Amino acid sequence: MLLLTVVYGILSVITWSAFFYKVRDLFDNWKNTELQLLCLAIATFAAPFVLASPHVYILIDRILGVANIASLIIYICVAICLTSFVALLVSWATAADKVRLRHRLLVAYSVATLVVMTVFFFLGNVDGPEHPLDFDVHFEAVAYISIFLLSYQLLFTLSMGMLVVLCRRYARAVDRPWLRRGLRVVTAGAVFGLGYSVPKVVNMVWDLVGHSPLHYVSSIVAPMSASVAAALFAVGFTMPAWGAGVTQVRELAADYRLYRQLYPLWLDVTQAFPITVFYTSTPRTSHWSLRTIHRLVGPLVIEVRDGALALRRKDDPEVEHTIEGIELLLARQFAELRDAEMQMTPYRTPELEQDLRERVAAHGLDGDAAEVVMTAAQIASALLAHAQDGEHPFTEEEDAPSDGDDGTYKADLVRLAKVADAYATSPLVAEIRARSTPGSAPVAA
Repeated sequence: MLLLTVVYGILSVITWSAFFYKVRDLFDNWKNTELQLLCLAIATFAAPFVLASPHVYILIDRILGVANIASLIIYICVAICLTSFVALLVSWATAADKVRLRHRLLVAYSVATLVVMTVFFFLGNVDGPEHPLDFDVHFEAVAYISIFLLSYQLLFTLSMGMLVVLCRRYARAVDRPWLRRGLRVVTAGAVFGLGYSVPKVVNMVWDLVGHSPLHYVSSIVAPMSASVAAALFAVGFTMPAWGAGVTQVRELAADYRLYRQLYPLWLDVTQAFPITVFYTSTPRTSHWSLRTIHRLVGPLVIEVRDGALALRRKDDPEVEHTIEGIELLLARQFAELRDAEMQMTPYRTPELEQDLRERVAAHGLDGDAAEVVMTAAQIASALLAHAQDGEHPFTEEEDAPSDGDDGTYKADLVRLAKVADAYATSPLVAEIRARSTPGSAPVAA
């Protein structure tokens, strides 16, 4: 019982979180029928996870004074949930002139089923101990209750079949990745839902005319299939809501990795050519600790650093940054590195380029790897020359380096990150950087 309570609690948190996430949109657009159906479907799907928890189930029975009435409430919630979600899919996947008729048919059948369920539940005798875990197995042979359960299972089976058809059809049409994935997960959940309801229906109908041999399947296998279906529905129904957040976190993580890759190269270059720096912020000299962590809480997440950046130089010109501003920081790094490349133009000569190409070839590099190391070596050589010879006047008449890209901004960032890696790890670049004399300004961090 404890394990079931924990599982239901987790599923409840997931689904109620999705509900409160979507209900914010509903507050802004109360007349949106599709949002109304979606919020109703999620709420009535989330409610049974709370109500079916054994402790809550028993508490409801005691408060209302009717044994096992929580089962009726749970089944009604599930029926409303399935009807709402099927109606939503009908809205998405059906021609506009046919939606209203099909909605009316769905609602009519659902309302009729709910009325039958309620009437036959109270006509039947479910007195005695509460059965939060095995209500249908324990009472399926009781007069009237068998009709109550059969009417529910028929609605459940019809809804599962429609979910399989409509989710598959609509998943092929949508262009929103997380909605498409969610619909596919719901489709899988509906298949397992059929694995629950079909054996139940067959078993109950068979018992009406004789003795069914499927009692084991109905009481053991079917509930297992229902549990898998519930988990898949919880994931699939909520996936469009939390999937966008997952994508955002992935993009932030990717941007942060690019930022960290570019940082050492950017730091050396901007310190050598401060004219390229847009603005200099006040350096942060204190380290973060548990006592100061509250200062870092922002609208999104807390920035995580490793020791290398935490111990950076006090004259670091880097802006005070957080994860929420990582796109701006990347854009700044990119622009300042490209500006610095312009400033390095006077230090590049055909003789130097030929020498570097020979040395790159001597290291056994070719293709893209050779070009990346070549670019990193050119930067290191320019920084070395600048440190030894001082400022070289830059004029616009001199040939500026070409952009060297035919791709997008992100592709350029990836290329610069590869150059930054070569700048930090290439033996050839290390040889060039080691030429800095003790009396000159340091070339690298």
